Amino acid sequence: MNSSQQKRNLLITGANKGIGYAVVERLVSDPTPFNIIVTSRDEALGQKALETLRTKYPNSTSTLTYHQLNVNDNKSVEDLASWFEKTFGKLDVLINNAGIAYSKDDEERKNVIKTNYFSVLAINDRFLPLLTEDAKILIISSNLGKLEFQGQTLRNILSNEKLTQEELDKTAENFLDLIKDFPPFMGSTDGTYFASKAFINAYVRRFLPSKVQSGQQIYAVHPGWVRTDMGGSNADISVEESADGIVKLINLPFKRDDKLNAKLLFNVEVQEW
Repeated sequence: MNSSQQKRNLLITGANKGIGYAVVERLVSDPTPFNIIVTSRDEALGQKALETLRTKYPNSTSTLTYHQLNVNDNKSVEDLASWFEKTFGKLDVLINNAGIAYSKDDEERKNVIKTNYFSVLAINDRFLPLLTEDAKILIISSNLGKLEFQGQTLRNILSNEKLTQEELDKTAENFLDLIKDFPPFMGSTDGTYFASKAFINAYVRRFLPSKVQSGQQIYAVHPGWVRTDMGGSNADISVEESADGIVKLINLPFKRDDKLNAKLLFNVEVQEW
């Protein structure tokens, strides 16, 4: 792949398959050049994904670099951040894509909250000092995190305009007791995944804006109901269609747009919380 000193640096988590992989493929197939740092928990699968893309797009103007990352391991996050700072210096686009959905017991439910919520906070906090003045943060969320899909207990907590970040984190820690009144939806009787995205939406809308600089942009992204291992074969759209909407946000001008900033978006359209 060709190199360019003018490329912006983009880092994406959980990108060896699914939506993350589709986003990377769309980027390397486009003319806009990026230094793309691909991460995944499984290094072998991550390296294989990169080799597939390098072979498929040998003339891409973007460059691909791999680094292993377990989003739930603080040391792994620190290793990535330290390596990135030494190798690239500053980050222009951070995409928090890694996530899980299904759980069979309480330990797995706790892991869903840890992966989908707490790991995002940890990664953002670590990379905030490395962001350029006009950087973008994209967090893959879901319309299933809307307040209307939560039980009344969680809805009351998250709709409180006086909610603090500390209270939100405490709510996420105690979620098992707070989702017992989750109303079954689309065949699901477990509100864990719904709650994890509700926590992310609250974080993006209320607390992340105060942590970023005036020229930086943040988006919570609803990727759609996508035909992936997570979304299932009956989902509405392909990973390529989902990736198109995400890449549109990446390619928007690197200039704060208050109509989109700190909003939940699907294909660049603002969604209700």
